[in-house]
Amino acid sequence: MAKLQCVVVTPEKTEIDREVDALVLPMYDGEMGVLANRAPVIGRLGYGTLTMTVGSSKERFFIDGGFVQIENNVVSVLTARVTPVSQLDVAEAQRALEASLEMPGDSEEQRQLRDAAILRARGQIRSAR
Repeated sequence: MAKLQCVVVTPEKTEIDREVDALVLPMYDGEMGVLANRAPVIGRLGYGTLTMTVGSSKERFFIDGGFVQIENNVVSVLTARVTPVSQLDVAEAQRALEASLEMPGDSEEQRQLRDAAILRARGQIRSAR
């Protein structure tokens, strides 16, 4: 069976670079499963869980938005931050959600920052559960 090469890059460094059997990506408008030999695609990532499957083992990471490119069995994920789900704290994410709901939204820039903070916190809560 063909494998996928999963490469996750943040502004600081390459965080993950390994072969996997399958992936589930948190897209902006839902989830997308990826197997080997998939047609090329570029997409916008949402805030949520990246699940990597190798054999019967699964690893889960919180992805902080970004973009994905899939081509020739290489999945390149560009994201602001990647965190193992085991390191997420539901209570902390809930506090972040409450704080983000209180953020001002007087200007378009403030609304965009508030909306991103809300999506991030909700994604962390979903991933941590």
